[in-house]
Amino acid sequence: MMKNSTTITDSRGIDGKPLSTPVPEDEFLHQIDENSHYATTETSYFGFNIPEHQINGEIYVWFHPQLHVMSASVYIWKGFKSSTLACEYINHFGFLPMLEGDIDDYGIEELGLNVKVVEPLNEINISYQDENRGMAFTIGYKAIMPPAGRPGGQHFAQSMRTKGQLQLAGADYEIDGYFTRDRSWAGIREETTRGGPPMTWMVGAFNDELAFHALAFDDPAKNPEWLDAYPGRPPGRNMIWGYVRRDGETIPLESASKLTTRDTDGLAPTRFDLALTEVGGREHEITGTVTARMPWQTWQNMNVYFCQTQWELDGKIGWGDSQDIQYNDFVHRFQRS
Repeated sequence: MMKNSTTITDSRGIDGKPLSTPVPEDEFLHQIDENSHYATTETSYFGFNIPEHQINGEIYVWFHPQLHVMSASVYIWKGFKSSTLACEYINHFGFLPMLEGDIDDYGIEELGLNVKVVEPLNEINISYQDENRGMAFTIGYKAIMPPAGRPGGQHFAQSMRTKGQLQLAGADYEIDGYFTRDRSWAGIREETTRGGPPMTWMVGAFNDELAFHALAFDDPAKNPEWLDAYPGRPPGRNMIWGYVRRDGETIPLESASKLTTRDTDGLAPTRFDLALTEVGGREHEITGTVTARMPWQTWQNMNVYFCQTQWELDGKIGWGDSQDIQYNDFVHRFQRS
């Protein structure tokens, strides 16, 4: 194990607390005060997966209303990539002028992206076309659950059914699966570097009735490789928040015990062993196997491994994303050649 001492803080104290309830207005841009922090942000995250072809797509729009700018990107890749530029398709703009209208029906001309909210919190259509590079897709999203709001608000996740078509590198593919979208607003998201071990955003859907979300660090009780390097996080306090959607209910998580297996480089995830405990005590043992992966520097002080992940729970197979969030200190310490 690596030796050195960088203490990491406890979780935010929202694990196990009641979920907040998003309202239809949360599909729209939120007003900010003229004196708001420059890093006040609002985000919209969508995507799709085609597991039988190891194809994953990510659509990310990041608004900075106080700065009157936004970022927008589309990434599509097959299998395992060692760099973002190795993807079959990327188109990223770090700086674009802020939209003049709202986000219920808008287009980003520079990107070729169009987003239309058909019914707030329930149905959304997205289309994209890049004629010069022979890439296009249309996707319809329909909710399989109400959005689950993070305790305290200003953020939600929502599993949705996806249907559509993709044209990529001269081939046509059918999109028919699930994707968990993510919305956030009013938070201050500074691009500062941070210490500590990776934190992983994990979502999956098994069918229209069963889905989950968990945001957590590895559990110190499972002896992760970074344990000696980052003391200070007691066992059982490694989860930020999450839920299980089952039997027509969305139940907040009391805890999540996770261990990440990484590739020979010491960084890239290959597997997640995850134990979720609902408020009320019901437990779920879930195994995640990474089937497609690419690294993306959301900003320069952070790298995120975006992973298409096959989840297994009680013999059921589901699909979704895992995003392993890493900072300079961890990558410097644990990268292996």
